Amino acid sequence: MSEVHKGTDEFVEELMDEHRRKAKELANTYYDEEYFERLGGPEATIRTEFPAFAWKEFYYGLLPPVRQCDLIYRRGDPYYDDRDIIVGLGKQIRDEIKHARIFSNFAERFDADADMVTWDAPYHPEGYYDKLVAAGYAGADHEEPHHVAAGFQCSTEVGAAFQVRNLASYLESEYPNIANSLKDIAADEGDHNHLGGLIAKRFGSPDDHDRMAEIAQQKYEAIRDGMRYAFENPEEFARGGD
Repeated sequence: MSEVHKGTDEFVEELMDEHRRKAKELANTYYDEEYFERLGGPEATIRTEFPAFAWKEFYYGLLPPVRQCDLIYRRGDPYYDDRDIIVGLGKQIRDEIKHARIFSNFAERFDADADMVTWDAPYHPEGYYDKLVAAGYAGADHEEPHHVAAGFQCSTEVGAAFQVRNLASYLESEYPNIANSLKDIAADEGDHNHLGGLIAKRFGSPDDHDRMAEIAQQKYEAIRDGMRYAFENPEEFARGGD
């Protein structure tokens, strides 16, 4: 997929299509009604999943675009040619903070702590929080804005949208207001994916294709392994009715 002769626009579109397909398959395999029922039902799912989602929306959602703003400031033209990207990143940062607040507010209604300053995955297996942090560095700790995009907006952020949609579908019958808010969150992700593609196409080149594909695949595999572990060991994640 990353042949040197292939144009970057074509490469990026294929990369995003590939990870959109894989993300949907991943969500439908490991993050569906069967998993939520294993957690203990709708309320247990909210108590277990919403604090973690709030953390991920805030830290995973905030730090990569902040990093991209800095990189574009140093490598691009933020006040002229790249203003569309800077504005888009500003909107994404706003969206991600809003998403984190929505998840944390709902979690707290169900007596689940979701304070972004202090939450450290207390109801998850030992070491889980450290794995979240490591994945966060993997998404943002790059020296080029298009490399960040490859591991974030162009790939794994698509997966978050499918996961949120599955959550909404599961909760809709009992908690329609929550489900509607989740659908709004998922709808925002399309703009973020488009922005990542724009960054990757503008700053990437054929010399970057292999590295971008590698970054995207590494992030995918990390998320896949985490979702598979949770699916196979729900008792280690579920808060149940405590």
